[in-house]
Amino acid sequence: MAAPDQTPSDDAESRAAEHAEHTDDVESTDGGSTDGGSRDAEGLAIFDDQTHDDSVEPARSSRLGVVVLVLAVVLLALDGVAIALLAADGVTAAASIALVTMLASIGVGVVALVAVATRRGRWQAVAAVLLSVLANPFVFVWLLGKLVPSL
Repeated sequence: MAAPDQTPSDDAESRAAEHAEHTDDVESTDGGSTDGGSRDAEGLAIFDDQTHDDSVEPARSSRLGVVVLVLAVVLLALDGVAIALLAADGVTAAASIALVTMLASIGVGVVALVAVATRRGRWQAVAAVLLSVLANPFVFVWLLGKLVPSL
């Protein structure tokens, strides 16, 4: 009876070669990115014109636009309080509130413009820009004078 052949056969060599090729294929597909680009040795995505899609943008929070809109409404309410204090002969308090609302309306307006530019609650931020302009005491008193001439 013949002893089993201890040398590797051609069949075993071909299976080992297929396994090595399969391992290379898996590594190349795992190393690639899911966003259409390829990855370099450091894991950074490399994009070219054909594979990069600019239309895919991360979701943006609208929180900034909502916050500046709420602040603009609060500033308008403070202007109303200042007008009421002025009507009740509280000139010093009315002037103090008017100064605060004037400076704050400028700050809220700038932050609202940033929110519009960065698309963080765009429509709320547009409304906040308009309300912050209206919350400026000079604009507010001028509009009140035009709308209610008896004041």
